[in-house]
Amino acid sequence: MLLLLAACATATIETDTSPAVDSGLDSASDPSDSDDAGPEPLELCINEFMSDNDASVADETNAYPDWIELHNPGTTSVALDGWALTDDESKPDKSPLDGLSLEPGGFLLLWADGLEAGQHLAFELASAEGAVALYAPDGRGSVVNYGAIAADFSAARSPDCCTDAGCFEYAFRGTPGESNVVPVTTEVTLLSAGSTWKYLDGGADPGAGWTLPGFDDSAWASGPAPLGYGDTHQVTVVSYGADPSVKPTTTWFRSTVRVEGASSLNAATLRVLRDDGAIVYLNGVEVARSNMPEGAIDATTFASSSSSGAAETSFWTYALDPTQLAEGANTFAVEIHQHSLDSSDLGFDLALVGERVE
Repeated sequence: MLLLLAACATATIETDTSPAVDSGLDSASDPSDSDDAGPEPLELCINEFMSDNDASVADETNAYPDWIELHNPGTTSVALDGWALTDDESKPDKSPLDGLSLEPGGFLLLWADGLEAGQHLAFELASAEGAVALYAPDGRGSVVNYGAIAADFSAARSPDCCTDAGCFEYAFRGTPGESNVVPVTTEVTLLSAGSTWKYLDGGADPGAGWTLPGFDDSAWASGPAPLGYGDTHQVTVVSYGADPSVKPTTTWFRSTVRVEGASSLNAATLRVLRDDGAIVYLNGVEVARSNMPEGAIDATTFASSSSSGAAETSFWTYALDPTQLAEGANTFAVEIHQHSLDSSDLGFDLALVGERVE
């Protein structure tokens, strides 16, 4: 078989002994039948493989055979009748793939364990220097030569099915059955710590509906966070009334934030500073409870414990389902509860961070 190095670029990954090299396309046809560009690229590629699977990915029997991943980057399904994988170029049909298929954009994980049944191949991968090749029914093939690769590391094309020089990379435990492309995420601050909040102090219950977007909080005071009393880090001081030995158990806070492109968020995180306990509502729905007892809560419910030291200025993190965020205006309502009526301090701040995949 004629090895046509000009057919596509070489892709390499440095290994312990020698690089893994995508040697390009191999054709069983007479070279005089080929044009200058060589054979057409295969519809599929050897996208990733692990030649020393020590304890990273188990098969259906909980064994740890070596594995090869095929990928179909195209837009149509490919039936694998007539296709084959091999570790020996002189035996291109060593492990036929008849009966299998690959959907558009799909990944197929095959076990290189010598069992030759279903998704188990007729050969094992050499743990030192070796080769793995994929052949199409018409004799076109793609050969990857590799050197020794550390245990539980895969050789993976990134991006998937790339052929450029250097496009193979190491990946600890690999990404079998999934894309090798690591998505790029962007963090978006939706509500900054230190933002301005409406608040109701003095212990007067705000009444029903105070967590809802349409609630009238026009008579509430406002100020930037951190809000509270009794500590030097607070920016806005809220009132606890005339008697420091009988302070209000609960103080209420509200803020509306606009979220643009809410549907494009794939994650969101709440960061809550609370002294002592807090319950956070988003558009009338409870989304976080921190240092508060379970069950029904009212204005007289005490926090579960007292905050002191570093806990008074710490932000507690809670995952928020991004689908709970509406496009446009979103109302956060927070109730801060004290652990006792004579608590020396109170504190509150909140931040919201979203994440988008680029």
